[in-house]
Amino acid sequence: MKLYRYLFLGCSIFTLLTSGCSGNNTGNEQPEVSIQLIWDDVKQPIDGFGIAQAGWADELYSHKNREKVMDEMFGPDGLRLNILRGEIFPHYWENSKDKDFNLADNLDIDLDDPFFEGKSDDRLRRGQLWITLLAKNKYHVDKLFFSAWSAPAYMKTNGKVSQGELKPECYQEYADYLAEFYKAYASVGLEPYALSPSNEPGYAAPWNSSLWTPEKMSEFITRYLGPTFKRQQIPARIIFGENPLWSAVSSQANFASSLYFTNTILEKYPEITDFNLIAAGHGYTLPESLSPEKDSLRTPIVPLELAEKNSLPVWVTEISDINPLDTTINDGLKWANTFHAYLTDANVNAFVWWAGAMPTGNNESLIVLNPDRKGYSLTKRYETFGNYTRYITPGSQRIGTQLSQPTDSLLISAYKKDQTYTVVAINNSSRSILTGIQPTEVQVSGTLNSFLTDENNRWSPQNYTPDKNGRYVVTVPAKCVITFTGTVK
Repeated sequence: MKLYRYLFLGCSIFTLLTSGCSGNNTGNEQPEVSIQLIWDDVKQPIDGFGIAQAGWADELYSHKNREKVMDEMFGPDGLRLNILRGEIFPHYWENSKDKDFNLADNLDIDLDDPFFEGKSDDRLRRGQLWITLLAKNKYHVDKLFFSAWSAPAYMKTNGKVSQGELKPECYQEYADYLAEFYKAYASVGLEPYALSPSNEPGYAAPWNSSLWTPEKMSEFITRYLGPTFKRQQIPARIIFGENPLWSAVSSQANFASSLYFTNTILEKYPEITDFNLIAAGHGYTLPESLSPEKDSLRTPIVPLELAEKNSLPVWVTEISDINPLDTTINDGLKWANTFHAYLTDANVNAFVWWAGAMPTGNNESLIVLNPDRKGYSLTKRYETFGNYTRYITPGSQRIGTQLSQPTDSLLISAYKKDQTYTVVAINNSSRSILTGIQPTEVQVSGTLNSFLTDENNRWSPQNYTPDKNGRYVVTVPAKCVITFTGTVK
């Protein structure tokens, strides 16, 4: 779905052991870098981590090892994700008389049936339902949210599911449609945690899409959707933002900037905060080919300023890239640096990757499904994502850190929940770094556990005991992501 993103968006803008990780370090070794975890310096809470299947639900549903793939994403031996993003498909209702969300459709179809050949809206709907039911009932995923790429075609100015806008006279009908979607999914035990009325509202994509200005989205939420949810006692949060770019340096790209979109709404329509909101954005970037002035193409990872000021949760609800498929640790490290930046620079509360699993020759998905519908492969970005998703418990709070010798080569973030803490370290350099890890204001208790991902390891375990000063002296290997978990008294 994202394969042609840059072309269309651009045109719019310009018209430990095996890898050298040691166990306990003994003797008189002095750490090169001391890492303090500032226990009382509390930052943002963490709502969790997830993936979307949305427009790729049919491909996973068709896969003959689909339950194994689901285990890789949501199971205890996999990523342990707690967020799933789906789509409010525009083809649920094709005219004003439709009132069905196809939740009674048969899902138990033999995988050798011709039904699984080709593409169809029917298989998308059934696939999403199958995935969502399994995520909820087997893995107890607690945050199911759904975005609308487009309203049903008959509600739009161009009568199509791509491009166009919602007719003003259909604002209430569309609000009712979203409310009915919530109630339908809730009726089968799949209560949506949040709904988004528009995926990428500033971008007239050639796939399912619909254009919204910040002003029109504000009117829709404050006068129609928000009051409808309140009147019908629908507790779901309303997601707004979700533009392709997180932010943009160039004013010409403001129409696609989530920062601009959310700031404009909150500045001009402060009454919108009367409703239960999540501010969100996507993390795509602009290709260098668009302009010789490279600085103008930057999309900085910064706080969504007014959302943070209004104490709204801030989520990354989509991110990936369309570069040729790279399954190496270099790609894993690239994305680990991105995860780190969103958590520590943008202060996001949740992070959702675009496609959990799909057949692809690029980097849109964490898991690459084979065309034979049987095999699949895990990427290193899947593994480095797991260094966050597996060990940072939802409900944790990020805490401050202090390094004795800050360096771009070694990135550290830390999180706590009750008496436990998690530290994620990224070593971008080609040499190992001896570090000393110690929380402040509290006493450590017991061993420190580590889980290493590098070219040859995936979450490989190791443990350490503290020295006489209550400090853990550990080696962070070259070109790795390593997660530490421990407890305090």
